Order: sequence, then structure tokens, then C-alpha cells
Amino acid sequence: MPSHRCHEEIGALMGINISALRDANLLIDDPDRWFSERGLQNLYGLKHDDDRVFAMNVVRSILMDIHGDEGVLSVDLHYAVDYIERWLDPELRWMLIKMQQRDLYPPKRWGFVHRYKRIWYPSARGQNTIPITAYCNICKGIMRPINSPFCDECKMHASEEENISREISFNTFLQAFANKIEEHKIDIRVVNFIGMNFNRIVTMIIEDRIKRGLNSIKIN
Repeated sequence: MPSHRCHEEIGALMGINISALRDANLLIDDPDRWFSERGLQNLYGLKHDDDRVFAMNVVRSILMDIHGDEGVLSVDLHYAVDYIERWLDPELRWMLIKMQQRDLYPPKRWGFVHRYKRIWYPSARGQNTIPITAYCNICKGIMRPINSPFCDECKMHASEEENISREISFNTFLQAFANKIEEHKIDIRVVNFIGMNFNRIVTMIIEDRIKRGLNSIKIN
């Protein structure tokens, strides 16, 4: 994920108060420390970079009480910048490539799986199908219906394939990002800000990764 300094620079570009940005950085990246510094306990069970919808709403609510509207903007911007940086990571390029090849962009990762056969269905089929909160985008839960976008088996198979380009198309990148925005209801003001400053934000993130000795995917 981007450094806190990078988050703060992008947040300053949007005009968000530095105090709200720093609270968002710490509460999202190290919630236990944030609560501890205030003599509180992390009763919500928040985790590092916890982007579950429930967790995001908790963080938004907390910082809304402290910083008002800027608290919400700082939270949504932090998550959005994290998503962009995640897709710039060469270690995850196989995921975007496989998504592009297989047209795997379901609006929600949910469905039903057979209790014994491990076959995925879009809707319930009798008593032997049970609901799952998420399924693997590649095998649809046949390999292992787990609460993860990809099974370990599918990830291993995909990462071992040769000739995976170090470049990704802008449309692939944008579609992956758009799904995250829709799924987690990122504030429209943050979305508009990123849209107007996308190239600059990507450049800032890549420069931050270079400073930390990390490579980045090239978006063409």
C-alpha cells in the first residue's frame, strides 16, 4: 500500500485537512494502535487495510464524528488510492490479466455451492445448496468455495502461466477500479477527484513505490 506521506500528498491535492488524513491513515492501517492511543479497545475487530463494507462504514462513522465531512472523504480517498496502488503491483498483474481474458467482472461475489459436489450455482437449487459470501472468480467455487476472490489452486495455476505481459490496458485497470468503487460505495466526490487527476495520482503512487524500491505495472 502507498506510504502515509503519499496518502497525505494526494489528500492535500484534494484539499482535505491533514489531521483527518493522518487519522484515516492510522485507523485504516493500524486500527489497534489508533484505538490504543486514545485509551480505547478495538471492539469492532478492525484489521489492517480492512475493506469489508462493515469495517469501512465503521471507520467512516468514527472519523465523521471527529472531522465531519472531511473525515469521510479522507477514508474513501485512502481506500481508493490503496485500490489503485494494488493494481499497479506487478505481483498482482496476473489477476488483472486473467480477469481480462475471462471477462470475470461479476458485480457481486455471491452465489450458492453444493454441499458435497462443490459446484457453484447463481441461485439456490434444493436443500443441498448453501449460500456463500464469495467465490473464486476463476473456478466459481468448484475448487474451494472460500471467502476470497481466488482459490490458492487457481492463483498458483495462473501465476505459473508464461507470457503474462507486464503491461495492462487502461480499460482493464479502470474496470477493476470501477468494481471496487461500486462495491464499497466510494464517495462520488472522491471518484470525481480521481477521475480529474488520475494520471497525476498514478504518477505520485509510482514515484512513492520507486522510493520504497518497488516496481510497478505499466498502464497502456
